[in-house]
Amino acid sequence: MLWLALHLHTLALDVFPAESLPEPARPRIVVASHGRGERLAQVDDLAASLGLRPDMKLSAALALVNELIIHRRRPEREAELLQERAAWALQFTPTVVIAPPATLLLEIGGCLAYFGGLAALRARVAQGLADQNWRSALAPTPLAAQWLACRGDAQPVERLDDLPQRLGVLPLAVLPLDAPARALTQQLGLYTVAELLALPRAGLNRRFGPALTRLFDQALGLVPDPREPYQAPDRYARTIDLDWPVESVTVFLKLAARLLDGLGAFLCGRGLGVQQLQFRFTHEDLAPTQLTLGIGRPSRTAADWLGVLKERITHYRLAAPATSVTLVADTLYRLDGEARDLFGAPGTAGEIDLLLARLAARLGPEAVTGIATVPDHRPEHASITVAAGTASPPLPVGPRPGWLLSQPQALTLRDQQPWHHGPLQLLGPAERIEAGWWDGDPAARDYYQAQSPAGARYWIFQNRADHSWWLHGVYA
Repeated sequence: MLWLALHLHTLALDVFPAESLPEPARPRIVVASHGRGERLAQVDDLAASLGLRPDMKLSAALALVNELIIHRRRPEREAELLQERAAWALQFTPTVVIAPPATLLLEIGGCLAYFGGLAALRARVAQGLADQNWRSALAPTPLAAQWLACRGDAQPVERLDDLPQRLGVLPLAVLPLDAPARALTQQLGLYTVAELLALPRAGLNRRFGPALTRLFDQALGLVPDPREPYQAPDRYARTIDLDWPVESVTVFLKLAARLLDGLGAFLCGRGLGVQQLQFRFTHEDLAPTQLTLGIGRPSRTAADWLGVLKERITHYRLAAPATSVTLVADTLYRLDGEARDLFGAPGTAGEIDLLLARLAARLGPEAVTGIATVPDHRPEHASITVAAGTASPPLPVGPRPGWLLSQPQALTLRDQQPWHHGPLQLLGPAERIEAGWWDGDPAARDYYQAQSPAGARYWIFQNRADHSWWLHGVYA
């Protein structure tokens, strides 16, 4: 077995988009609850240069630097991000494990040939995570891969025999030790995994308990380390809670882009697509509101949905300042077995559906319609207006012009010939249509293709009741 660990180095935050609030550069820190107070969990480069460091009390940090941008950890959002990325990772292997608080484990030993080898697979994973702060590591056991990823050690370990040396240099900070155990290691002057492993097994069990030695055995592959694989949900829902109400559509668009990126990752891993989305808003003094988007065929591309959303919000206004935004996709469709255009050229069915969706979002659904056939030989009754993209079978009738007049136009006769910008020459035999006696709109007509002296071709008919001539359509 071979495990690829992905460790989220920067804690997941949903903060108000910084680009919408121009301000001078200030140090940023992430704080987490610790007992009755708060301690620093992460600091940026500017904060570190001012003497701030992780595990420092927030009160001490404020004493050193009084102008800080403080973000508080959101464990629930971090868990959501892990689940979102776990679903995305299912495209590489069916065995994905979530290792809280910030690591994903992928069993890739059986998938290397499919992706063209280890280097190609790791490159694809890295490309998908390029915009986020993830560290990766490779090892024969899940625990060893997790520890190496936490320390940012990307050098792969492919043999069990190499694990003692590679894990031995790691600091004891990678181990899940409680506070008394950490204090004991400091009292004993132990700082690396190798120093702890060098202690006699019996003494190690007495001082730290058997759980620690079993942990080492699992990391080294001496005992089994069973893991529960991640099972992706059948729907997608993600919420961004805002620090203060948002009423700007521009800011909402930035939040929507973040939500759609997450949806795209979720769908990509499972080979799924969605045809309809809902953005749901909560407000302080108003009932929740909703914005619905649709596309003619299922899609999982965030850029497609964002394009439709941009068209829709040109005429959209939030009902009231929003305190949270939720993206919901209830119905998912399988796309992994769908036939695609060989070269992916513009003008394919997917491009047409996206164009129709964007037009409907800008102009309104009622302004973008399609035409479907109806089994009726009378041309004016042979089609109806339907939703754009609706397919219908062709009718078993004769050739029809591309342009049908909304009402037939009467033609004059000159020298016993129908006349329209000159005498019309009849081409071929007539197509007789007799229908409609059952619905009160009877038709008894002989239709002809006719050509003018200039070469234009028309579709005309003679009314068999009074022998009058009429123009009904124009050929391209």
